[in-house]
Amino acid sequence: MQDIVNAGPGGLEPVEAGSLANNFLLQDVSADVVQALESVCHWVRAPEGSQIFDREDTATDVYFIVSGSVRVLDHAQSGQEVAFSDITAGEVFGELSAIDHGERSATVFAIEESVLAYVSDSEFSEFLTKHSEMSHRMMSHFVKTIRGLNSRVVGLSSMTSIQRVYAEILQMAEPDPSGNGNWMITAMPHHMEIAVWAGTTPETVARAIGQLLKSEIAKRRSRTLHIMDRQRLRDMVNAS
Repeated sequence: MQDIVNAGPGGLEPVEAGSLANNFLLQDVSADVVQALESVCHWVRAPEGSQIFDREDTATDVYFIVSGSVRVLDHAQSGQEVAFSDITAGEVFGELSAIDHGERSATVFAIEESVLAYVSDSEFSEFLTKHSEMSHRMMSHFVKTIRGLNSRVVGLSSMTSIQRVYAEILQMAEPDPSGNGNWMITAMPHHMEIAVWAGTTPETVARAIGQLLKSEIAKRRSRTLHIMDRQRLRDMVNAS
């Protein structure tokens, strides 16, 4: 994972206003409402690796991702970074603090260069109050987020660190296009990247992958990891 550059709202670069028409919250509202929201937004560019906000920030603005993507993460008591989710164009983040006016619950940084629009908590709440379509979509968004986090917490708490690494590898793998029945990861991420998602260390990731190679469950050719026995890998993830 790239180093995070502490930018914050004041360090982000202003850009010309764009469109929020593709945001999921605005799919059922009129063009006039979309334009009204766009007119009260601040538009910025977040360079790759820049921090949007820290988990202890007290600002409560809501962000709309126009292009690019961001990552939401926190730190365990050990100091290990743990990723919660990657959020892509057409989605929002920062809405929790806008609703309860509390501190941020996680740190967010740009995975790639991104264009964002942000609005104050009061203006965001006003739009939700006036337009039930947005409120309904917001509630569905919260349900989806809670379900995803519940699954993530269970995975982090019920599996060993090695099992979590294997689970991430399974999730990243895709069928080999040659049709030989194997699976593969064509551009294997760096160990640090996998460690953030698995809630462990790069050293543990290296050890876990080494075990797969030694047992011939997987083979590595350049940056491609070939999964030779996907079922055996699944069994290792699910072992009690």
